[in-house]
Amino acid sequence: MVICFVGASSLQAQQFKRGERPQGQQEQRGPQAREMNKKGPRGPHIPNLTEEQKEQMKAFKIEFEKAALPLRSQIGEKEARLHTLVTAESYDERATNKVIEEIGDLKTDLMKLEIGQKQKVKSILTDEQVLALNHQSIRGPKGGAKRGPGNGPHHGRGR
Repeated sequence: MVICFVGASSLQAQQFKRGERPQGQQEQRGPQAREMNKKGPRGPHIPNLTEEQKEQMKAFKIEFEKAALPLRSQIGEKEARLHTLVTAESYDERATNKVIEEIGDLKTDLMKLEIGQKQKVKSILTDEQVLALNHQSIRGPKGGAKRGPGNGPHHGRGR
């Protein structure tokens, strides 16, 4: 009996590590959640979009991603450089500060691009759709309050 218990526990642990749920422990979700899982992440839900609006938004997204990719890549490179600088045997404050400022400038550019993207999307929406989009921006993507610094699950833990 003990061997069966240990074997079952081991199997559950392996399934959990792989992100699987043991039989009988599937999450109870509504049809909307299942549908979203099939389609993957889609961005904000805006009610009553026309086909024309969907096509325009798709074109805006492609344009945005083309512009944002180089910025995100540069941010990643600068963050890697910053990591190298702060973990080096000898600390170079001037070089470190310069890289921090460069990261800040790139993140500012990316944020400006994101805000511009959102304004483009709003320009093709009805008043009702804009209100829905604005409401989601305030509440965050999952309908709860947005997480800011200190509100996440890792608050108080060193990274």
